[in-house]
Amino acid sequence: MAPGDYYQVLGVPRNADRTEIRKAYRTLARKHHPDVCKEPGAEERFKEINQAYSVLSDPDRKAQYDRMGHDTYTSASRGSSTGRGFGGGPFGGFQADFSGFGDIFDTFFGGGAFGGFQRTARGPRSGSDLLMRLQVPLEEAVAGTEREIEVSHSEPCPACSGSGSETGKVVTCPRCGGTGQFRQMTSTAFGQFVRMSTCPECSGQGRVPEKRCSSCKGTGHTRAKRKIRVHIPAGIETGMRLRMEGFGEAGEYGAPSGDLFIDVAVLPHDRFIRDGDDLETAIQISPAHAVIGSPVEVETIDHRRIEIHVPPGTQHNAVIRVQGEGVKRRGRHGDMKVRVKLAVPKHLTDEERELYHRLLEREGKKVPESGGFFKDFMGKKRKKKDR
Repeated sequence: MAPGDYYQVLGVPRNADRTEIRKAYRTLARKHHPDVCKEPGAEERFKEINQAYSVLSDPDRKAQYDRMGHDTYTSASRGSSTGRGFGGGPFGGFQADFSGFGDIFDTFFGGGAFGGFQRTARGPRSGSDLLMRLQVPLEEAVAGTEREIEVSHSEPCPACSGSGSETGKVVTCPRCGGTGQFRQMTSTAFGQFVRMSTCPECSGQGRVPEKRCSSCKGTGHTRAKRKIRVHIPAGIETGMRLRMEGFGEAGEYGAPSGDLFIDVAVLPHDRFIRDGDDLETAIQISPAHAVIGSPVEVETIDHRRIEIHVPPGTQHNAVIRVQGEGVKRRGRHGDMKVRVKLAVPKHLTDEERELYHRLLEREGKKVPESGGFFKDFMGKKRKKKDR
């Protein structure tokens, strides 16, 4: 398997079912959780495990991953933008599944405590992720393209550089003493109970601005609209997700911003149907063309005109394959499948009707009576024969 292959990350075979994948994930997540494992790189390893599980636990994403391969699948979350690039994670981004982990965390942390100490947030919190949807025409999904989109999100306040303080300095919160937690004690007949909650003064950060910034009112954030360029990789499919790192909501002072996730929907085409890496279109030819065979001009997905040859004796609904004119992906191009439809004429001239009748006579079939030129012609033949 290739380095970073999701099956290798979870240590399961490629034919593993959902139960095996989930079991392997739970075992590894418990072992490498940053609050448990203090080895260097534990947090990155934990993220990698969650990325692998988010793909392999979803049947649709797993099928795409198996079909495309690791490098091609993850490349759809990479790209270019103004001043920043795409992140390197999978389309689904970081999606941790902690359902049913209550027993694990209770074991490790004793119902919220670990080693006799209360668990608290470690440092400022990262910004929230954003999600948007983008519709892409089939032509752009086939060849890849660049799109400019507008994003509305929070950014660090330019006046105070995100600190929330006009002086640029923050001080220990006087209400919680820097713990970020607010302690409330209640006396009852059964004794005293202590309830811990997030400090409302500092929102759990433990520090507050020395002098609140007048522009952002001390929040350290401001709303902004940005136009950014998104790279749509060739071969992208409906349901795939792009990630733009750092274009989500701003984080707390000193923490990174969240990411922007873009769910892609490929629009249907009026002439082409996608089948994996192949594109299918249809042409109509006359019965004469199908019998004798002839060259036919076909338009490709990128509006080029190419000539294909319809072989003699082609049947209705037959498929002619044109190599290299399909979806561009994985270092190769898919094919264009041209489905042949016989167009039977509904209205014939007298001469055309005569020719078809002659064909029927040659085939030994009974010729129906008809009017017009052919009827007069056949009538004259019969009169000559009778004489």
